[in-house]
Amino acid sequence: MTTAKRRARRIAADEAHAWARNLKLRNLQASILLRSLSLYVDGDGVAFAAIPTLAEDCDGLSIDTVRRRLVWLEQVGAIARQPQWLDENGVRNGAGRGKRTTDEIRLLFDADPELIEARAQGREPHVDAYENPAKTTAISPSSQLGLNPDVSPAPTLGQHSVSPSSTCDQLISEPEPEPESPKAPEGGEGERCAVEESEPDGFAAAWSAWPGREVQGHRRDLAATEFRLLSPEQRLHCCAAVPLFAAALSRAGRTKPPNFHLWIRNRGFEEFPYRPDGASPVATGPIEENSEAGRAIAALYAVARTRPYVSNGRVVYPGAVSAQILAFAHVADKAAWRWITDRQQIAAWQAFIGAHVFGGRSPLLEKRGDEMGFYAPAKWPPRKDGGWPESDAA
Repeated sequence: MTTAKRRARRIAADEAHAWARNLKLRNLQASILLRSLSLYVDGDGVAFAAIPTLAEDCDGLSIDTVRRRLVWLEQVGAIARQPQWLDENGVRNGAGRGKRTTDEIRLLFDADPELIEARAQGREPHVDAYENPAKTTAISPSSQLGLNPDVSPAPTLGQHSVSPSSTCDQLISEPEPEPESPKAPEGGEGERCAVEESEPDGFAAAWSAWPGREVQGHRRDLAATEFRLLSPEQRLHCCAAVPLFAAALSRAGRTKPPNFHLWIRNRGFEEFPYRPDGASPVATGPIEENSEAGRAIAALYAVARTRPYVSNGRVVYPGAVSAQILAFAHVADKAAWRWITDRQQIAAWQAFIGAHVFGGRSPLLEKRGDEMGFYAPAKWPPRKDGGWPESDAA
């Protein structure tokens, strides 16, 4: 006798919100964020919400705080995130084709709530490689701000939030939200865990040029894992972009680089031009404020409700001045800008600004009457060739 395949259960918004509200996380910020996420889920329990949007929904939380709390929710097993990209046709995918966009965030309704609450409260027992009970450790949310914090690999249900290579040590709580690499076993001086994959080709060169390697050495294995996921061409691109990124940080006066594994995961190297023939990309230097590129960067930053860093009449811009950036030089007249309220258009602009505007900035959306929106030169960001998707751009 054959059994008919069971139809997937659909999740209603009120059910998702009730689930989030009833979890006893003892972390107010994470609880508020989880409830906000529940308002975006579809029938499969999946939400596609940009971090700036969530920050605006959770009144009083900064973008950095939202990022850290998302990592924490992953670590306790309440959510799972999958990086997403938009290809040239605007089709969302998880295969790395196109430009990074908002993550797929799945609320884990079917997980055991007692396990989630135990992890959140630091009550989950742990057994090490020698089958001896270890001390109970809490997964502590961080109060430390980073320059570019993002997500860390999410644990599957029943797993601890430690490095993928860890098989022989206990969970360690640190002030940073990302999982730490395990300590060496007591019996070996400076030894790693028994099983460790070799680093991928090209990674050592990229790591040696990374400006934060001295303080991020304990996360080298995480960076190697992310580097391994890149295609061969992306690895070459990453290796070529690292020294240029380091130079850009120095020009911008930034002394604390992001974690290397997060920079790789977010495809930070794509901000620097790369030629497939293997030639190194060209670094971007200080730009005259009154030049076409200078005006374009000023207009782009105006959309993001901030200003670029200017020193002695020169704009310091860490990224590459592409055709997309130069498109803003011709739409500098703010009087012709339009008020954007469509959710898809807002998401497209948030993704574009997140990839091309550096440094701190105010939330993008503001309230005008009963509507939340912002001003922009056009409904959609410019195309890669520098053209605008519509003919009536400002």
